[in-house]
Amino acid sequence: MIIEGQRVVLRDEPRETDADDLFAWLQLEEWQYYDEPDVPFAPPNRAAFEASRSAGQIPPDTRKRWEVDTVEGQHIGWVCWYNLNRDTGCTYVGVVLPDPQMWGQGYGPEALHLLVRTLFREMGLNTVKAATWSGNRRSVGCILKCGFRETARLPHRAARSVRGEPLERVEFTATRPKVKVQTQELPAVNGDAHDR
Repeated sequence: MIIEGQRVVLRDEPRETDADDLFAWLQLEEWQYYDEPDVPFAPPNRAAFEASRSAGQIPPDTRKRWEVDTVEGQHIGWVCWYNLNRDTGCTYVGVVLPDPQMWGQGYGPEALHLLVRTLFREMGLNTVKAATWSGNRRSVGCILKCGFRETARLPHRAARSVRGEPLERVEFTATRPKVKVQTQELPAVNGDAHDR
């Protein structure tokens, strides 16, 4: 499946070069800090990376990942849903753009918006949730731009990050009729799809 936006394209079919991109991104300390702020930076070597990739697959009914490309074809990250509860019609979502050069250009909000819109339309979900930590201001901004509202602040598994920042887990919720992107550039959730 391919989901097209104005700046990004989501694809659920991997390319051969995706693994090389991921390995390169795992060498980026800044992204790793925002992903796991309480874990000291320790980039894997290639052998450890390959071993972790072949260690086992997560069942596809509990999580799904789409790669994110620019409309020009550059692979810049991924979006995913996980912890799906079919009984309540709820799942969590995430967006990851590891390269800091891609930050602040609108790619993250559009990719997340396209994913959430697809989840409501294609899977009939009632609620979509997102979570990050309090110091990840770009992630918080991205989530809020997509129409989520903050619903909880909880203790993080560690009180402080490896850089000494206080840590809290921040959770957000979006419900089907409230999801929208608050900018003119992105299509409305209930508007025409750019899917094919």
